[in-house]
Amino acid sequence: MSTTTDRFVPKVHPATRAVEADDPLELVAEPLPGDPDVMLACVVQEFAWMGWGTDQILGLFQSPDYPALNQLLARFGAAAVRRRVGEVLGRSGVFRVREAVADDPEPEDDEPDLIQLTVRRRT
Repeated sequence: MSTTTDRFVPKVHPATRAVEADDPLELVAEPLPGDPDVMLACVVQEFAWMGWGTDQILGLFQSPDYPALNQLLARFGAAAVRRRVGEVLGRSGVFRVREAVADDPEPEDDEPDLIQLTVRRRT
């Protein structure tokens, strides 16, 4: 009688695995079961956290570099994708950062300064 562990291939870390001549060393995507609605929301939120706005995110759905987003666009249609992107960004917002560079830095004190960070919310 075989056990469950007999069915699995032992794990080998890629750094210790020998390179085979016919291995193209490329990542290959494999389709997996899942909820396309959740995937769309997660992808949009990830890019919003990186500071991408609506037009930038919608541009990804047209890019050949993002085949999964191309498939979501084909599944839902352009109008539905635009609406869903707007809904996600309406709930989560877009992460924005503003910086200021001081040309003449102030002389350094013995103790480090505390920096007050604030997050502005749209009203």
